[in-house]
Amino acid sequence: MKRALIIVSTLLLAISVASSQRQANNTETRLREWRKGVWLLPDGSFTVYTDAHYFVLVASGDSTSPNVYCGASQVRYTAKGMARKQVLRVRQTPGSLPTFSITNVFQPDKTEAPMHIDDKLFSPGVCNIKDGIIYDSITEETETYILLSTCNGDKEKIFANGVSVYLPASGGEAYSYRIEQFK
Repeated sequence: MKRALIIVSTLLLAISVASSQRQANNTETRLREWRKGVWLLPDGSFTVYTDAHYFVLVASGDSTSPNVYCGASQVRYTAKGMARKQVLRVRQTPGSLPTFSITNVFQPDKTEAPMHIDDKLFSPGVCNIKDGIIYDSITEETETYILLSTCNGDKEKIFANGVSVYLPASGGEAYSYRIEQFK
């Protein structure tokens, strides 16, 4: 009887671990697939997410009051969120000169250096930044959306149907729409 109870307990533990791993893999896959593609904001800004990279192009204002942002980042998706490391940044806000930053990610063999992340830095409800890597954490997940906590208390809700809404901590919302989905 004792032996049967130990076997059943061990079996239930194994099933529980397998189920939790399946859920974690499912969360990572969902985040990757729901994010991947070309996104357009009503102001004409473009964002492109691939399996390993993230690109942003924003140009608004005019020659006397420009708001320009161009960025390229490495990205990694996990069951806990999305990590991104900027490798190219061009930024100009109204009243300032343009700023540039570039991080060389090439290795001697001309391959891209992988981004190494610390999984412990994902924490629901907060964004952590360490060694130039931004950790956007999953705060909530349902069958239809994933809510990420980003920097400065902002959040982003990514829907399965190709809609995303950015929710600044200061209020308001900004919708973006996936206009092309990558397979």
